[in-house]
Amino acid sequence: MTSSSLLDRKPAIWPALLALALACAGFWLYQRSAGLHPTVFADEWYYSKMARLMPLAEAIVPSYLYLWIFGASKACGPEFLDCVRAGNLAFFLAAAPFLYLTARKYTGPAWSFTLALAATLAPLNVYTAYFMPEATYYFGFCVLSWIVLTRAHWHWAAIAVAGGVLLGVMSLVKVHALFLIPALCLYLVYASWHAGGAWLPRGLLAAALAGVVTVAAKFGLGWLLAGEAGLSLLGPFYQGAVNSGSASARLALLAPAFINGRGHLEALAVLMAVPLAILLHGMCSNVLRERGRAVNPLQVYVFLMLGAAAGMTVMYTATLAGPDNHEGVRLHLRYYSFVFPLVWLVAMAAAEDRRSLLPRLRWVLAALMAALLALALLKLPTYRFNVVDGPDIAGIDLHSYYGMALVGIQLLLLALWAARRQAAAGLFVLTALPLSLLLAQVRVESYLVSHAPPGLGDRAGKLARELVPDAERGKVVVVGDDLGHIMRAQFHLDHPDTVPLLLPTGAPIAEYEMPVTQRWMLLIGQYSLPVSAATVGGNQYYSLVRLPEPEPAIAHASLAGPVDGKVISAIEGLSVAEPWGRWSDAGKVVIHFAQPLPRRVGVVLNARAFGVNATLPFKIRVGADQGEFRLGWQMRQISMHFETDGKARSLEIDIPRPISPAELGSPGDVRKLGIGISDITLTQAPVPVQAAR
Repeated sequence: MTSSSLLDRKPAIWPALLALALACAGFWLYQRSAGLHPTVFADEWYYSKMARLMPLAEAIVPSYLYLWIFGASKACGPEFLDCVRAGNLAFFLAAAPFLYLTARKYTGPAWSFTLALAATLAPLNVYTAYFMPEATYYFGFCVLSWIVLTRAHWHWAAIAVAGGVLLGVMSLVKVHALFLIPALCLYLVYASWHAGGAWLPRGLLAAALAGVVTVAAKFGLGWLLAGEAGLSLLGPFYQGAVNSGSASARLALLAPAFINGRGHLEALAVLMAVPLAILLHGMCSNVLRERGRAVNPLQVYVFLMLGAAAGMTVMYTATLAGPDNHEGVRLHLRYYSFVFPLVWLVAMAAAEDRRSLLPRLRWVLAALMAALLALALLKLPTYRFNVVDGPDIAGIDLHSYYGMALVGIQLLLLALWAARRQAAAGLFVLTALPLSLLLAQVRVESYLVSHAPPGLGDRAGKLARELVPDAERGKVVVVGDDLGHIMRAQFHLDHPDTVPLLLPTGAPIAEYEMPVTQRWMLLIGQYSLPVSAATVGGNQYYSLVRLPEPEPAIAHASLAGPVDGKVISAIEGLSVAEPWGRWSDAGKVVIHFAQPLPRRVGVVLNARAFGVNATLPFKIRVGADQGEFRLGWQMRQISMHFETDGKARSLEIDIPRPISPAELGSPGDVRKLGIGISDITLTQAPVPVQAAR
């Protein structure tokens, strides 16, 4: 009797053991997250703000279901982050039984228990500590996989509808689920072929039904949750990126996609070379063998889902790559690591498969994986990965003893597998997999522990939360030279209208950078102010400043949509409206107002600079009076005061150096950009303007 059959003698005990193991793992994960400060910025601040502090319709990403569920954390008061982590943990642990039940169709209870436990202990569990949707999305995928892989006794239409509903619901947790639609549809066609009979019309109908139901579920539930905003396919954030591209720009993505894709292949080889070889062998066998129907549908499903999710990841990363950043060599494994447990299941199922098929192909695939491992030793350290992007690979140093040991074990197991040793697949699960999980968890643990003490932004934000009245927390400008510190402070202030301002520490704050429509400034770092202001608390590292009373606004106009004719009669030099505002597309921007401006007028712009213009001064004129200001790449508020003759109706801004994205290496957008303006506010200046420009 084999060891596997000995383990499977009492199958009824395994669910009970799994429940006990999940209880222990859940207690450990909960304790690990307890007391941690928020970690991932800007993600945690944005998700917290969209879920708890804003109407769903104003969310920049269409994760309406996730935001609605975790918006309930408002009931927890200041302890909302602990409630969010508890919710994340509940979804994450709830995925394990579905994994176990899925595995039971393809292997015994012992291997199924091992899979569910390994998935729970996988570095994916780090996302239970964040205000992010990964754990909820992972749960949805496990339920989807259970339906399409194990419910073969259902009517084909029921499987298609259930799969479509699940995928549509998942797209309202993370919009990335939409890219799994082709994979699901292709699998349903394959499953119909595998079942035999009149497979083609049945398979095509199932695929079409699943696709239609997915879209209907996404838009239907999205509309119920967010109204008209729920009818957006990708949401403002992702749709803006899509709209800015063109055919030629997409062709230009091929080079960065190749570089990034190669890094992902190397990382996957380091993590699971043997399961990937088994998976590819099964797929090739499906093509080369005369009776392909005997091939396990699990392999087809995993191949399609992993390919779709990883392919989307590579192409999305390629859109972020540029000559002035390192985005092209970042490895975002978190966008497809939810498929990893099913890849391990492929190996577990192979451990009990005694068939010996296409032995030469085994050697070819083993050699291919060995070559990827060798390439990983040379090239993978040149890529950028961290615990947030890819906790699976972030903890593996290929130049260390343990990293080399992991690669060595994989090479040995590849040779055993190619030599048709059945034990190779099981040995991977018992050796290489635990080692990779252990290395990753050690890195995750040290990363989370480092965020237990409050950082500079945490301390500054808590000070402001304590001293600023609740009614005025939306009137705080947070100033600093590190966007992470700024967002940490915003997270603790916990108001959607706090304003970030990125300025180099130690530099004086110019008069035009003083927020005339706000009440407070939280300074993270040392800054000198151009006006007298009352410092109400802080120390040498951060301080809270009370500002003078805001100037009364007399008009306001947003440029993110149609221009308000009651405020602005015409505009020149500005491009089409985008969800955030408009870019300039000429050397000069002219805004014509519907009414003459007051003799003493304040002009408040929310704006940002493009390219080299972030280092150059802009000139601004109202009538005969003029001034100068500078902007950074991030949206910020600037305010200028002007004296007019009471008849001026126009504002002019000279762009220092208009330049197109095409000139900066991003083909497709040839507009000459310079300044991006979100909105404009006119105020009544109370005193004569001082010559401080």
